[in-house]
Amino acid sequence: MATIETYALANGAKRYRVRYRTPEGKSAERAAFATKRDAQAFSATVEVSKLRGEYVNPSDAKITVGQLGPAWLARQVHLKPSALRPLEISWRVHVEPR
Repeated sequence: MATIETYALANGAKRYRVRYRTPEGKSAERAAFATKRDAQAFSATVEVSKLRGEYVNPSDAKITVGQLGPAWLARQVHLKPSALRPLEISWRVHVEPR
């Protein structure tokens, strides 16, 4: 279950912070909600995604294509070499340099 806390900005505006537990049991938080209703909605979506097994850690969502690509290509063992070769070439020529 998540908790919602109020805090004040330097200019006196009120904001809300949501503190929750990840499926691994670690503490996490997200702040800067303008309304309590927005904070409650976020809290509810986190809880539902945990129950469904769809939770994605926000830090995992920041992984770049450059980090994912080589591992994805390595897992394509089900493809024939003739089908894998264009994928590797496209990766090397068009995606990896950027």
